Amino acid sequence: MTRSRPFLGETHDRTRAFIGIASLELTVLQDKWGHYTRDAWQRESHYTLDSIPRYFRCANPRCQQGGLDLQQIVMFWPNGERTLPCNGHEGSPAGRRNGNPCDNSFVVTVQKTEA
Repeated sequence: MTRSRPFLGETHDRTRAFIGIASLELTVLQDKWGHYTRDAWQRESHYTLDSIPRYFRCANPRCQQGGLDLQQIVMFWPNGERTLPCNGHEGSPAGRRNGNPCDNSFVVTVQKTEA
């Protein structure tokens, strides 16, 4: 995943990227058993419409090509809470060798209001 690709492929402006969304509160909880993070504050992240990044990285240091695309979640999911597995693997960084699937999971809570 490239981190420099703009929202919707054309803009870095969040108000243009999330058309029709007036306010947003998004919470991501990962690694709830503490395998990859030492402290509880590292496990939970809170975002608003002004602070949301495009991608959310997996906390597993061996995970390759994992994480969440937060823009897709905000644009296409209704409000509520869902648990998602990490889609990454513990293979080589270039992706030539896929290892075991990443066992990290994410609990995503979306609360948005339409404009």
